[in-house]
Amino acid sequence: MTPEEELKGLISDWREQVERLPIWSVGEERLHALIHRALSIKASTAQAGVTFPDLPWDTLIEFLISWHFRYPIGSGPCYEEDVENAVRSAMMAMRLEPLAAALRARAYKVSKTGGTTFRVAFRWDMGLEVADMHLERQATPANLEEPTEKEIDWASRQSRNRLNPFFPPDDVIGVTMKRTREAVRAWRAIHQDPPLSDDTDLGEGLNVGIMAEVLAALMAMADLGEMAHSTARSRGTTLGHSTEEAVVEWLARVCENLPQRVALTATRRLMAGPGKSLRTSLLIPNSGLVTILPLVMFPRAIDAIVLRTAASDPARYGPIGKRQGERAKVWGNWLRNISGVKVAEGAKVRNSTGRTTGDLDVVAVDPTSRKGLILEIKWPIDALTLAETAKADQIIMLASEQLGKVRSSLATGDVQAKLPPDWPAFDEIDWAWGVGMPQHLTSQPLPEPEMFATSFRYVSRLGPISSLPELISALKNPAVPELNKHYKIGSFAIPLQQRYSVRMERLEVTEVDWSPAMPAS
Repeated sequence: MTPEEELKGLISDWREQVERLPIWSVGEERLHALIHRALSIKASTAQAGVTFPDLPWDTLIEFLISWHFRYPIGSGPCYEEDVENAVRSAMMAMRLEPLAAALRARAYKVSKTGGTTFRVAFRWDMGLEVADMHLERQATPANLEEPTEKEIDWASRQSRNRLNPFFPPDDVIGVTMKRTREAVRAWRAIHQDPPLSDDTDLGEGLNVGIMAEVLAALMAMADLGEMAHSTARSRGTTLGHSTEEAVVEWLARVCENLPQRVALTATRRLMAGPGKSLRTSLLIPNSGLVTILPLVMFPRAIDAIVLRTAASDPARYGPIGKRQGERAKVWGNWLRNISGVKVAEGAKVRNSTGRTTGDLDVVAVDPTSRKGLILEIKWPIDALTLAETAKADQIIMLASEQLGKVRSSLATGDVQAKLPPDWPAFDEIDWAWGVGMPQHLTSQPLPEPEMFATSFRYVSRLGPISSLPELISALKNPAVPELNKHYKIGSFAIPLQQRYSVRMERLEVTEVDWSPAMPAS
């Protein structure tokens, strides 16, 4: 058995222990107990001035809630020790599940020393992943509005602590919603890939604009709750509870032009449940009530949230998916800005009988240099979870294989690409082949030789491009952050099954600014 296989086996054994936790025999009250215990730990560490930047609390809560919905409700009593053990297991899951996912993706190489210590090191150059981290960090809007005196005054007069079903007065929530609406717009606008238009239909009377308004209201509620708790005895344990009817009535009242029936649809779309990530299912059904957790509100992820609420129903998502594909036209428009470049989109590929066998998403040619670029464009919903990130990597791998088959058929003459008549012949062009994503870069080598993957967010930060050959060179040899300048490779230890230890490498991004357009130092 290799060290990697042995480590995978130990993780599998740990998962079996999680499945046997006594908490899963408890009744419906277990969800409330799990959330409250996790947030109580958060509160106590905040009061002590202790932070755990590599153990985000929203991820901890997400594991607990997803586990709750995975296991049937029992009828046993809820003991504090069982709750504590479940929370500890979720904290361990925050370490082990990313490791397990990376092992499945072959992203790490594993060795073993001393009989009980596993050493886990990156298999590939992680420069592109760090580039994504820097680009994501830069996609933060500036000059967001601060809370007003009216909000601060209202929050300072609250005496609630621990669990509190509350609805701030409409005049206060209205002021806060003005801020959260602007925050939502600013976060959406700063992304280089075009945000969805407000009139994008999500089915059942909903569109992107309506869902953004609903999310702005929930964010306002969460923001006021956190402000009210900032001086409370149990700081950080903010939980908003209410009935579904009250949430719907409140949303219809504070949101602009929102009928109650549509507010009900939006509420149910945002409800957590089996197989739904807390990152996009922000409301939690909890023993007949609805719980709102402030720490899971992400204005940066509005488009991803609203799309995934629609994608839960494949029949409903069909037209939306087509609209998603149309966003890929941004690539062609961007390439047309490069001097001397001709661009075609959806160029047909036909066999000897004239039957269309496929198409080339984006084709760009510089007739003077006889250089060409062919991109297979994918436009999935932005990844918000580890599983979605792994799926994005898989999309890139499959797209590379798909494009590789077309490339081979074109090379053998089995098929022909129909290009505009004023272009050079296909076989007169020196072609570069790649996969284009909206935001996601991957450090994983592609299965097809002489093929690259990039993102629109990356290329749009390259700065002025003078020619297609210059762009192709930049894509084949991408600029990435420098090790020990823009990032470091650290490590941390994970105790496993009492006897073993895992020493795992991790990326540590520095505060030194980086951009693909920055000149090499």
